[in-house]
Amino acid sequence: MLRFAEELLVLMTGAENRAPISVQAINVPERTLAHALAGAVLMDLALENRIDTDLDALHVTDPAPVGDSLLDPVLDEIVRETSTFSTEAWIRRFAQRYDEFRALALDRLVAANILESDDGGVFSLSPKVSHSQYYPAIDGVAEREITARMVALLFSDDIPSPRDSMIVSLAHACGVFRCILARTEYEAVKDRIELISGLELVARSVTSSVHNISIAESQRLQRIVREQRGNWPKASGALPMIGHSFKLAGDLRGFFAEQYLKHGPVFEINGLGRKYVVLAGQEANLFTNREDRRHFRSLEVWDGFRQLMGSGSILPGSDGAEHLLLRKAKRNGYSRGFFLDRMPEAVSAVERELTKLPFDRPLSVVPIMQRLMAEQISLLAAGTSSRDYFDDIVTLSNVMHFVFLAGIYPKFILKMPRFRRACRRLESLIERVLTNHEAKPDSADSRDLVDDLIELHRSAPDRLPETDMFIATMGPFMVGLDTVAPTTSFALYALLKHPDLLDQVQAEADELFSTGDPTPEGIHRMTTTRNVIMETLRMYSIAPALPRMVTNTFEFAGYHIPAGTKVLIALTVTHKLPEFFPNPERFDIDRYSPKRREHTQPGVFAPFGLGHHGCLGRGFSEVQMALTLAALLHRVEIVLDPPNYSLKTKPLPSPRPDAKFKVRLRPRQ
Repeated sequence: MLRFAEELLVLMTGAENRAPISVQAINVPERTLAHALAGAVLMDLALENRIDTDLDALHVTDPAPVGDSLLDPVLDEIVRETSTFSTEAWIRRFAQRYDEFRALALDRLVAANILESDDGGVFSLSPKVSHSQYYPAIDGVAEREITARMVALLFSDDIPSPRDSMIVSLAHACGVFRCILARTEYEAVKDRIELISGLELVARSVTSSVHNISIAESQRLQRIVREQRGNWPKASGALPMIGHSFKLAGDLRGFFAEQYLKHGPVFEINGLGRKYVVLAGQEANLFTNREDRRHFRSLEVWDGFRQLMGSGSILPGSDGAEHLLLRKAKRNGYSRGFFLDRMPEAVSAVERELTKLPFDRPLSVVPIMQRLMAEQISLLAAGTSSRDYFDDIVTLSNVMHFVFLAGIYPKFILKMPRFRRACRRLESLIERVLTNHEAKPDSADSRDLVDDLIELHRSAPDRLPETDMFIATMGPFMVGLDTVAPTTSFALYALLKHPDLLDQVQAEADELFSTGDPTPEGIHRMTTTRNVIMETLRMYSIAPALPRMVTNTFEFAGYHIPAGTKVLIALTVTHKLPEFFPNPERFDIDRYSPKRREHTQPGVFAPFGLGHHGCLGRGFSEVQMALTLAALLHRVEIVLDPPNYSLKTKPLPSPRPDAKFKVRLRPRQ
């Protein structure tokens, strides 16, 4: 049987996991959930007859450990306390251990195959639980999943068990039912919720405390927000009219790190009249990882591009239930395992592109990497070459970034013949891709991301309608241009500047191909290559900040950030801080050795984004970068041209080496 804290987390996860169109996204404030989880642990201790609670005080009735890693540390702290406190006081005290409770409960749920997380760290119900609506059997008994159990209970006249009554009470106290039920549904059962919530004395004591704390915290926060609105530091160096625009178009990572060291984790920037509050540092990363879904939204950032495409189904521009549904549909096609299974195809794509490149002539690196990565991803994920449409894909990607995301190009570009021609050609490409996938026989061996999108469209046309299939299917053709391609370009530059590392990576590449096609085991043995990629991701992160809209007011680092504020989460500031990465400007792959493991410090290494929108293709891209470097270095000698070139970075549409980063290819001796 699950503990109350685990059931509460499953309730929130499960409701969003298969939410119908009318259901809102789960949106319980962090402070409320923290107090609810603390109350859940106390409720379990009460059911285990270790404590007794009422509205005035909490008493220990049996100090013996329960034998549970979630409950026993809490019981031990209560036993050792010499003073008597109210239930509310204990809840406030244990709410400070929210991160600990949440992490432990999630780990246990994953171990029990009730929840699973994708490569981006987003949790959802496991497929078996989602489809069967039952947990895996424990001692031969399979209990019904909490969301299904609660909905069935609320819409019936059944007498609840004491445990279910307590769960209803706890969920009601922190407002979960208002989130998981449509308005009309909630109105129909709210009286029954109130009735069930009052059946158990211990539940009344705990949930009354949670409710009182939540109201008091909300009132306090609203009062302080009114008093302190906008009272945060302003970044230095702003120029008249244009603000920090030049800084933002330059070394964004360095600018954010400089302002963080000067002002702390919260400061305001201004670029061409657009004001943003920047959240930076380890605390900001940890907060975003936990609370991205509750306090931030990406819809506004992508809204213009969504309207241009006539689509609501853009993964980075969706939130809540819609976002989770799209992630689940794309999970397999962008997974590490999918790429590992298809490595021979990826290698063949690299080899074909190499035959088109001339030897001993200066070649700009980034466009080459873009073609290599786009061709691999489009073939693996969509079963179609991107080669003949490469310029069109780049045109669409540039418009997305420069017109809608950065806002530095005017919208009249949308009427230019080049852009309109690119759209027509890409519409024809996607129509052909979808037609071919509809006609091909269904086989697990040939299944790819587009097949999964088509299946989602068939099963849930209201969530992925036909009008959204164009941009959803364009994803594999565009996703590598501004992510893995510039990162691999940076990695190649680092290798060319560090000949000792280049020799080691080339030796690993030769070993990988020594027996023919590469294998997952061979990739796993490429530790130097992996560490080079990790250090590249730290030093040359292509996503220095995440733009978001604040949806619910929150308190952070002593400041109160109101709903409606535009924020930038400067997630890679920590990459440049010596307290986490000593001598941060040095390219040092030993940071990732078993002895140092600097990147494992909580909240300090975030090259793949944070929170609910963490990069779904993290595992896919890590393997793709390693394999692409290996395939290149195994087949050709690569030298800088000119040999003394020093890296200069182009900041948009994502950070990348400039066009002067060139190499010459020569046959390997």
